[in-house]
Amino acid sequence: MERTSPPLTDLVRRWQHGWGVACGLSPADEADGALHVLSGKPGRNLESIVLDADGNPGSLRLHAAQVAGSPHPDWLTVPTTDPAAVEDVLSSEGLRLAPAREHFMTTDLTAHPQRTAGARYAVDLVREGPILAARITDEHGDPAAHGVMVVHGDVAVAHNIATYRAHRRRGLGGALMSALVRESVLLGASTGLLTASKQGHHLYTALGWTRLAGVVSAGTRR
Repeated sequence: MERTSPPLTDLVRRWQHGWGVACGLSPADEADGALHVLSGKPGRNLESIVLDADGNPGSLRLHAAQVAGSPHPDWLTVPTTDPAAVEDVLSSEGLRLAPAREHFMTTDLTAHPQRTAGARYAVDLVREGPILAARITDEHGDPAAHGVMVVHGDVAVAHNIATYRAHRRRGLGGALMSALVRESVLLGASTGLLTASKQGHHLYTALGWTRLAGVVSAGTRR
């Protein structure tokens, strides 16, 4: 039977839940078509994620204006299939756009390709509740790559996947993702979600991930 994908708004909710858990944040509040997450971090006090910018442009403008008028360093994140149009709206409201767009991606975890690290590397994986933390070290025990995946029901959200500069272009990103995916599937996950930079987009595409939307971000001009 062919799998039916949930609506983008539902996937955005589940993605946000995953990275919120990974970062130890309190659950988001949903209001006026957006998820609101208080992080209290320097430069990003409150982050609002617009759920349906394409179908509800009024919601996009509402939250862009609210962030622009905030006395705090707040942030707006917008998954969208029309990034250029969203950027125009955010700029017109006086927000400062992030330097680069990101990509909202998904995959069928049960069909994920498996990659292994080279002989000089060791892959370790630790589970703490819904959080899976993977780490790759070299023959000296020094860190080479790391990342986490949060499992919530049938969804697993990858977060903070990174390879240290000296160890890049050796397939460690694929090996790290393979370790996380294997364990996520054992825990019942079948759908993977993540956001990727331009560089990460190439890696995940090669691993079979599909781009669902762009992700535009902007903050207050302070």
